[in-house]
This record gives sequence, structure tokens and C-alpha cells, in this order.
Amino acid sequence: MKNLTLQAAYAAMLIGSPLLVSAATIEEIVVTAQKRAESIQDVPISVSAFDTEAMEERQIDTFSDLQFNVPNVSYSKTFFSGNNFQIRGIGNVLVAASADSGVAMHINDVYLNSARIFETEYFDIEQVEILRGPQGTLFGRNATGGAVNVKTARPEMGELYGDIEGQFGNFDHRKIKGAIYIPMGEKVAGRIAGIFLDREGYSEDVLTGDDIDGRD
Repeated sequence: MKNLTLQAAYAAMLIGSPLLVSAATIEEIVVTAQKRAESIQDVPISVSAFDTEAMEERQIDTFSDLQFNVPNVSYSKTFFSGNNFQIRGIGNVLVAASADSGVAMHINDVYLNSARIFETEYFDIEQVEILRGPQGTLFGRNATGGAVNVKTARPEMGELYGDIEGQFGNFDHRKIKGAIYIPMGEKVAGRIAGIFLDREGYSEDVLTGDDIDGRD
């Protein structure tokens, strides 16, 4: 009887205390990992997805930044314009024109055969999805390591408006990117986006004295 009384008193304390009873809501994440919009919780694939706000909070500006925010992902620069984007250790370590990466890169569900992601800067991006594990031909090409799908921002109906962002730093670093929404009636809208990036090189060629490793 004593134990029952203590249990009843403890239950009454839990019910009556507002600090122990709380409700939490989780924002729904919608992805197109199966080429249709659905909740990420309903997708039977290992997926990491980032929208515009998430990329800004995590400072994801280029493909190389994904390795610090996605499990099982690594990235390295290779010779010439090549790169090795790996998922679970599968990527592209062969330096040849015929090399075929184990990770497929897509822009708006369209496969890119030779994506020069090292030189690519993110801008006007709505969402980035990383699918880990073997992928079929759903996006037009199978991949043993996984797939990356980048979705650009879409035009929106409504009023004319835009946004612009600028950066300035050492080595004469200048970066400006922006976009403008243009409504053209009740059913048609347009969007124009662009980026400008210029930076002097931070390395010096000892033979010529010129600065190298710049961006333009």
C-alpha cells in the first residue's frame, strides 16, 4: 500500500507540473529524392537536405563545405580541373578523360557528366540533396556511391522584389550575388540571378613574381 501511495503521488506531481509536460513540433522537410515531392521521413533512402536558410546557418558556400555537414562525405581536389567527391569512400580517384565518378551530380534533376564543382560557387540555390548509397537510373544515371541534386530557386508569383549580398575582404576579395523576381501576369513569373567574384592570388610564383590561386 505504501508503494502504491508513493506512485500515485509521483504521478500526480508529473501531471500537475507544467515544467515536465511539453509539446515539441518538428518542421517538415520536403525532398525529391524519388523524383516527387514528399516528406523526408517517408523516403526509404539515407538523405541529407539543406534549404537556403540551413546553408546560410551552416556556411555552406561550395561543394567542399558539404563534407563538414554531411555524414560519410569527403572532398578533395585532384589534378587539373578534377575533383574527388566521395560518399562512403566511393568517388573518383582515376585521373583520365574516361573516368566515371561513383557519385552522380545533378542540377534540377539533370545529370552533369563532367561537373567542375571545385570552381562552382553556390548562388540562387533553393535546396541541396545528398543521397547516400547506390542509386538507380531514376535521375538518368546510376551511381554506386550516391547522388547530389542541386535545385535552383524558382520564380514566385507576387510583387516585384529582389535581394543582394556583398562581401569584401583581404587580397582584394569582392563577391556580389543577387536575384530579382519579375511578375508577368497572374500565371507567369521570371527570375534573374547572378554572381560576381574576384580575388587576387594569395600565392606567389617565385620565377615570375606573379600572384596565383586567384578567383575571377
